[in-house]
Amino acid sequence: MEHTHRHTLKIEKVGFYLSILCAIHCIATPLLITLIPFLGGSLLADHTWELWFIGGSLVLANIILMIDYKKHLNAIPLLLLMLSLLIKLSEIVWFADKYELITGGLGGLLIASAYYINWKAKEKSCDC
Repeated sequence: MEHTHRHTLKIEKVGFYLSILCAIHCIATPLLITLIPFLGGSLLADHTWELWFIGGSLVLANIILMIDYKKHLNAIPLLLLMLSLLIKLSEIVWFADKYELITGGLGGLLIASAYYINWKAKEKSCDC
C-alpha cells in the first residue's frame, strides 16, 4: 500500500508542476510574442500544441483528483478543476485569444490550487 501512495504522490507532483508550467506558458507567451517577433510562429504560439497540453493536463488532473475524491470526499479540488475548464472553454468559444493572458493564467493557477488543496486535505484526513 505504501508503494502505491508514493507512486500516486509522484503523479500528483507531475500534475501540479504541469499546471504551473501551463500558467507560466499562458502568461509568458503573449509577452514573448510581443517582445520577440520571430517566436510568433514557433511552438510557443502553436494552438495545436496548446490544446494537447491543456487536454493532457486536464485529463491527468481529473484522474488524480477523482482517485483522491473517492478516498477523502473533498470536492473542492474537483470544483476548481471544473472552473478552470469552464474558463478555458469560455476563452475558446467566446473570446478567441483576446483574453488569453487572463484566462490561461487563471486556469493554470486554479488547477495548481486544486492540487494544493488536495494535498492539504490528504494531510489532514489520513496517513494514506
